[in-house]
Formats: sequence, structure tokens, C-alpha cells
Amino acid sequence: MARYLIAALTALVLVVMLTWFPRDVPGVSDTTEPVPGRSSIAPAAEDAVVDEIDVSWARRSTTLGACPGFEDDKSVEKLLAEYESQREQMLRVLEKSHDAEHLMVAALAARPDDADRALMLLGDAAFRDPANPMIASQLLDLCLDTGHCSRARPEMERNLVAADKANVLAWVQVARSRLSRDDEQGALSAMREAAAAAIVEDYLVEYAMTYDRALAASSDLEPYARMYAAFMHAAGVFASETLIFEDCRERAPDSAEWADLCIRVAERLEQDGRTMMLQSIGLGMQAILYKLVGDTREQERTLDRERAFRARFDPLLHRAVRVEELGDATVMRRFLEIFDASGELEAMQYLADEVEARLPPVSDADQQACLAP
Repeated sequence: MARYLIAALTALVLVVMLTWFPRDVPGVSDTTEPVPGRSSIAPAAEDAVVDEIDVSWARRSTTLGACPGFEDDKSVEKLLAEYESQREQMLRVLEKSHDAEHLMVAALAARPDDADRALMLLGDAAFRDPANPMIASQLLDLCLDTGHCSRARPEMERNLVAADKANVLAWVQVARSRLSRDDEQGALSAMREAAAAAIVEDYLVEYAMTYDRALAASSDLEPYARMYAAFMHAAGVFASETLIFEDCRERAPDSAEWADLCIRVAERLEQDGRTMMLQSIGLGMQAILYKLVGDTREQERTLDRERAFRARFDPLLHRAVRVEELGDATVMRRFLEIFDASGELEAMQYLADEVEARLPPVSDADQQACLAP
């Protein structure tokens, strides 16, 4: 299971890094186009990303079934079909619920096919639990994505701030919303709040636990399979507030204030983000912003930190990848608990230690090469 989870997260991280890193960084093609937001990441896309950027902790097989010795691995097509079936089942069951959390999951399930239905469900969820930061964020994000409810946008921004005022990412999302309303000064004010906010939280663990409860209510999956599916669904909840950096890229060359605020927010993601995704976004955006403002010294320092960042995760990923062989839902739940308390690095360390303590060493040379090329 963990190998599937790591592959999904790695694909997301790779796409973000490929989007934001400067085109003249070694290993990145000058012809690569930025990846648009909210796109699904197919295996072929992951192959292309790996071809374009040298990310050591992702240089295992780029398809889920390629490693020898795992004949029972599911194909990507089968995994996606299972994911889609679960999504449809969650929508059918949970949209009838009176629970705000269930309604949010139903809205996320409806969103790819029916944005209006998703908006109605999220509105109901927000009415039932206005202090839930994930619901407030998803509601504003859906309005931004679809262009609907423009008159209600300021109120949605206020609701998100009320629910999640201490979160850097909440203020960044408000900045994006204000930019879409042509409120440049309001967006700058939100970015100043973002740079000074207390925490950086994308709620990945909370989404995983929410999906675990939603799947428990809508399916008969065994605990281990349910935890796997929950994390896969959570990893697919895109953090669209990070797309503010496209605006940073456009404004930084002509505005010292935008450049400074964007760099400060990117530093917060690097320093205080608890996931590989957020840290890589922070590092990548700093590198490209320093390039745009002509600070090659800071750009090189940032790239040095990016290399060190990858070096920390690389050995842990190679060691933790076999945790699927344990088939232990308790291990995965503990992984999420450590992730929530201490961040992804500590959580991956826990998985790696569990593998080494409970499984015999890998002796087959081909399998070893696949796990740690």
C-alpha cells in the first residue's frame, strides 16, 4: 500500500517542482510547459516529469506494477477504476447525510462531473459547520474554479479567515480570490497576513482521516484497504491556493512589494510546511523568484537547500516502500498520527523503522534495484 501512496504523492510533488523550478536548473528541459492547476496526473505524465527533472527520491519505477517480485500489484487502470467506484459510492451515500463532513466529501466526489451539485452540497456543509476550515476553503476554491457565486465571494473570504485565520494557506487563498475580483491592494494585504501567519497547514492528514470515516460509512472495505483508499483520495485534493505563485511570477519583476511578499510566503512553506509537497513548492518558488529579481546568490543557496531536502527523504522512501508487505492498518494509522503531530519526515522515518524491524532484508538483486535504483 505505501508504495502506491508514495507513488501518488511523488507524482504530485514532481509536477509542482517541474512547474515552478527555473528552466535553466540542470535536469529541467527548457521546452517544458508549466502544468495547469487541477489536472489529473496519469502514469505517462509521471514518466515525462521524471524525464525532465532529476528527483532522486522518485527514481524508482515510474509505474506501479514494474517492480519484479510484486506479481499481485494492481495495474494503474484497476486502481483508478477502484478509486472512481469509491468516489461514486461516497456521493450516492453521503449526499443524503446530515453530517457536514459527509456532505463535504460528497461535494468533492461530485465536483469533477457536476460543479453545481458540489456547490450545493458544500453550501449545506458550510451552513452546518461554518467553523470547519476545510469546508470553508473548498467552498471558496470551487467558486474560484467555476466563476460562480462572484457576489458571495467577499463573504466566503471572510468566512475562511474566521475559520482559519492563523493559516498561511488560508490567507494565500484569500489573496487569489481578491485578485480574481481585481482587488490588487486587498490581495497584497492578504499576502502580508499570509507571510506573518502562525502555521502552514494543508490538512492532508485531516483529509485522509475524513475520507477514512467517509469510506467506513459508505463501503465495506477492510481497515487496511480503507486506509489506503482514504490516503489516495486525500492526496487527490488539490491545494489550489499554491497557484498564487503564477501571479507572483507575473508581478515580481515589476513590483518589489510583490517579490518580497511572495518570497516570504515561499520561505514559510519551505520552513513550516509539513509535507513534501509544500516544502518543494516553497523551495521551487524561491529559486524562480530569486532568478527573476536577479539575486543569483540566493537562488544558488535555495537550490543547495533543495538538494539537501531531497537527500533527507531519499533514503527513507527507499526503506519505507515495502511497508505494503505488512498489510497492517494500525501501522498506517500510526503513520498518519505521527504525520499530523510531527510532519512527513518523521512519519516516513516511522515507516522505514517498522519495515526494518518486521521484514527480512531484500536479497533479490533485481527487486533491490527496483526499490532503490
